[in-house]
Amino acid sequence: MTMREAFLQTLRAALRDRGVAVFFVLAIPAYSFFYPLPYATEAVRNVPVVIVDLDASALSREVAARLSAVAAIRIAGRASSVAEAGDALAAGSIAGIVVVPENFQRDTLRGTATAVTAFGSGAYPVQDKAVLGSVGLVVESVALEHAAARLLRQGAPPAAVLQAARAGPAFVDQPLYNLGRGYGSYVVTAVSILIVQQIMLIGIAALVGTWLERREGTLFGAPTLPLGAFAGTVAGFALFALFALLYFFGFVYWLHDYPRGGNLPGALAFAALTAATLACLGIALGAWFADRERALQVLLATSIPFLFLCGVVFPRESIPAPLDALAALIPTTPGIVGFVKLNQMGAAWSEIRPEFVNMSALLALYGAAAWWAVNMRRRDPIGDKVKDSPTPSDEP
Repeated sequence: MTMREAFLQTLRAALRDRGVAVFFVLAIPAYSFFYPLPYATEAVRNVPVVIVDLDASALSREVAARLSAVAAIRIAGRASSVAEAGDALAAGSIAGIVVVPENFQRDTLRGTATAVTAFGSGAYPVQDKAVLGSVGLVVESVALEHAAARLLRQGAPPAAVLQAARAGPAFVDQPLYNLGRGYGSYVVTAVSILIVQQIMLIGIAALVGTWLERREGTLFGAPTLPLGAFAGTVAGFALFALFALLYFFGFVYWLHDYPRGGNLPGALAFAALTAATLACLGIALGAWFADRERALQVLLATSIPFLFLCGVVFPRESIPAPLDALAALIPTTPGIVGFVKLNQMGAAWSEIRPEFVNMSALLALYGAAAWWAVNMRRRDPIGDKVKDSPTPSDEP
């Protein structure tokens, strides 16, 4: 079988098998539609918080009123004590607590040090940031207004009042890449690479497992396995992975207006390298699992660990060295970082050299692993070694 024949036969087999065609054709568009929906607003909104007002003054009610007008949070109620609100936070019914201390209005008007305390849940850092940031901005604005009013009552000149209101260094806050400061622009562009990897690996491994069970296909259906037939099979599977990556880069990112197109030629070349790596890994896993359903069972459970090991959601510098070494064996580790650099930041090839070297090494590693695993299964295939078991007639 030639490389071209194996390539075309692989495409036909993937599209004719209804069970795996879902992964190759329908799963990527389905994920691309449903996954970005929660991040459509590009911001966290309506995070439930409870207010513990220990002052019950006009100023504390003003703070509560301003907090209720902030889009990021939603006042879910009031509690009489921190302990009562803490129970609700521990139960997960709210995401934050705002505590206005006793004598808050008196101390503010006198200029005495006081503090509004905000509690969040470290289990949800994005919600936590929304709660703490919103409370900080509201309390800061209230404090500045009343500080300016106090200075005016004390007879301070307008220039001094204006200087007090503008206290602190002036700076221009201009994001370089995520211009909309959106959470979706950050998380979807990274997780989409993981989505492509997991779906493609499941589909490829399932189809290879089917070929192995039935002794058919480009890898197991002929007496010999020429290198050209193996390369054609890899190319066929890689084409599906490449189309999936380009679908995200060219359509999904445009549809949701995520940062994109920084270094398009570089992203295309890196996508081809990544697609070939995924194809080889999928073949190796399929030959190893030797079962059509096993790939789905195993790979679904690895999605979240793979995401945290890649270094985007959790800092890679804080990952223990053994886990960091393990992460280097996962295509999404160089893939996510490399595509974010190329697609969002417009990095040059020299700036993604570590990711390029890592992905190239994985291509060589998994290409060799796939070739070895397939040939091992060809020599000792499942189904050809059915051990004799005693029948009722054989038993004494």
